Amino acid sequence: MTDPFEGVVGHAQALEQLRSQLKTDRLAHAYLFVGEKGLGKSTVARALASALLPEAPLRRHPDYWEDDRIKLIPISEIRLLPDKPPEFHELTLQQFLNLKPAVGKCRVATVVNVGRLQDQSQGSLLKTLEEPHPHRVIVLTTPSLNPFVVLPTVVSRCQRVFFHPVPAAEIERLLASHGVEAKRARLLAELSSGRPGWAMRRAGDERVIELHHAWTRRLEEIFGAPADVPLHVAAQLDSEQMGWRRSEGDEEDPALFAIASWQIELRRRMLASRGREQGRWARLLELSYDTLGYLEQNVSPRLALETFLLECRKAS
Repeated sequence: MTDPFEGVVGHAQALEQLRSQLKTDRLAHAYLFVGEKGLGKSTVARALASALLPEAPLRRHPDYWEDDRIKLIPISEIRLLPDKPPEFHELTLQQFLNLKPAVGKCRVATVVNVGRLQDQSQGSLLKTLEEPHPHRVIVLTTPSLNPFVVLPTVVSRCQRVFFHPVPAAEIERLLASHGVEAKRARLLAELSSGRPGWAMRRAGDERVIELHHAWTRRLEEIFGAPADVPLHVAAQLDSEQMGWRRSEGDEEDPALFAIASWQIELRRRMLASRGREQGRWARLLELSYDTLGYLEQNVSPRLALETFLLECRKAS
């Protein structure tokens, strides 16, 4: 039997768990793949579905149902509403799962980012999870277990599989195997923050490298500058992040990207220095990771960025 997850980078523990369950035919009826966007959750979900449905490619397999759109999923896509037929699929999710497998041994459904379902829709999905049909596998993905993203009752009905950031060296090798030039592959791997999916999507995008150099220059301008310079950069970045939050596009969070760029520069300076100077760059690098943590919590992004950049200002 060939490895169904061949080519997937990282996630050794998660993949070994799924391989074992495939081999023993002891799959859960519902999985919740947990991890931030770009780690490979959807890739693994499709690989699992392909292993269960080898009769035809997923895109034309009658026993496979998937929704990976960015937009919210209306309840009419989840359960049958007499006056509202499905907008995107031929069958609602519940209709699809109620039918017996057509050509395969099971039916498989994948919902990418279950947080796109509002509470009412997740409640409808919960009924399906609580009363599973045999020979059905549902895979949900989510960037977070926050109850405002996915209902705790939904979480409790699924087997959770956790995905973690992938080492930069593995992502660099992945990019190189797809023909990406060595220097570019190394930089993209560092900027990816452990997300191979992000790195692969940006492999041919020159704007990413240009943006990285632009944020690196902004950091260099802050070193030893008057206090209004870092405060201005923090305000600009906070404004860009607010605009990003309001959008529904596939762009990168500007604050996370800027900090990833700054970490590369801080790490370069740390490795190129010695003694007390090296300690100063190491402290700023550590503070950058603290800032990332603050941005994930209920802390003012602008205040977190100002605190970090004002500390950077002291470095000359």
